[in-house]
Amino acid sequence: MTILFILDHFKPYIWWAEVLFDNLSKWLHKKGIKTIILTTRFSKDLPEFEKVSELCEIHRVGSNRYNFMRSCLRKGISLARKSDLIHTTTYNAAIPASLIAWLTQKKVVITVHEIFSKLRYRFVGRKGLFYNFFERLIFQFHFDKYICVSNYTKNCMRVGMGIDDSKLKTIYNGIDYDLRNKNNFESDLVNDMRKQYLGSKSFLGLFFGRPGISKGLPYFLQSIPLIKDKIPDFKAMLIVGKDDKKRLDAMNKLINELQIEDNITMILPVPYSELWYHILASDFVVVPSLAEWFWFAAAEVSALEKELVVTNIGSLPEVVSGKINFIEPSNPVDMANKIMKFYKKEYTIIPAKKFLWNDTVEYLLETYQEIVWK
Repeated sequence: MTILFILDHFKPYIWWAEVLFDNLSKWLHKKGIKTIILTTRFSKDLPEFEKVSELCEIHRVGSNRYNFMRSCLRKGISLARKSDLIHTTTYNAAIPASLIAWLTQKKVVITVHEIFSKLRYRFVGRKGLFYNFFERLIFQFHFDKYICVSNYTKNCMRVGMGIDDSKLKTIYNGIDYDLRNKNNFESDLVNDMRKQYLGSKSFLGLFFGRPGISKGLPYFLQSIPLIKDKIPDFKAMLIVGKDDKKRLDAMNKLINELQIEDNITMILPVPYSELWYHILASDFVVVPSLAEWFWFAAAEVSALEKELVVTNIGSLPEVVSGKINFIEPSNPVDMANKIMKFYKKEYTIIPAKKFLWNDTVEYLLETYQEIVWK
């Protein structure tokens, strides 16, 4: 069997969706299944064609995910004719993948990472009208199966997009638990990092991710004045992306207004392999998101057995485990109270949850075979 992945981005561009498809390709390789990846050539340094192995090749067209929608059509038709099935994902790659499947009479599967729907208006204001239209437009095109990354996502598709249950399937993203075993990390490096960032402080919370409103960072910042009144030596470590200057300026302005500069340590984005040392060096990780469909980060932090202060919203209750304090969304007071509970060693213990790559791939293979044979 040969699977054609049509994706907005692929490695070396790395974010959570790219991690998913990179791992899927590697696991399918182990099963003897060939994968052809058609994706964006987002950097001129990248080759247009790359043969990773006998069972994996990468084709790159276009310079960004927007012109990719047009530039991928000709190459996609050629590659689809050599494939048994097309697998795509939200957002930009979805429409051309559906068109390519129709033109070549191939079956097509889509992985749905998130469905914002009317939440767009809350996060981006008037621009949400366009994004909501584009999101709905995607699901007017034909897909043979919708792979949902959580039951919450599945319900969003069922209720918000009106997709029939027979076309919906929940397949959780996989986590590499060998790489997320806290015993595999050097304790001396973890301790050195804690001393470097903590200084004289004795209680350290970590936020990492985008600084946008949907990730809830402003509410975490607003909780810090309440926390430092009760825990003066509290320190917040922030690892945020640098590609959204408007959001970064708003974040820095809020920090100044709240007069919490002494309680903040800003860290430049770190390589994926180093992030886990920062997680282990903290006393807890805060995930104040206002919408999540399956957040790799929350599941991976749980795999590291690190304490989590997490919003009781979306798919997060589905994927987190271990020592947890749930918080109300958009509520700095509740967040401060739950963080202070961690300081007092008060928390809820949720039994461990496992999202194994082998399970993810096996369920996916069942879906592929069902569709191809049908």
